[in-house]
Amino acid sequence: MGRLEGKVVAISGGARGQGRAHALACAREGAAVALFDVPEQVPGLFYELATEGDLVETRRLVEEAGGRVLAMNVPVRGAWRRQAL
Repeated sequence: MGRLEGKVVAISGGARGQGRAHALACAREGAAVALFDVPEQVPGLFYELATEGDLVETRRLVEEAGGRVLAMNVPVRGAWRRQAL
């Protein structure tokens, strides 16, 4: 039994990088994982963001690690920006 057995974690930016690493670590400790990301390019950014394929791959990896997972494309960036202004 893992330290997070019976818990649910929500991870924004879960398609790759640190989000993916946290999702996998939590799944290995027994947590169910809810992944949120916006797999699309945002105008004006000079670096590439996650893709739909990245989100699908993270979901696959979490399932492979024995975790339950819900992966969603959620456009939170724009809403947060509007509220922060």
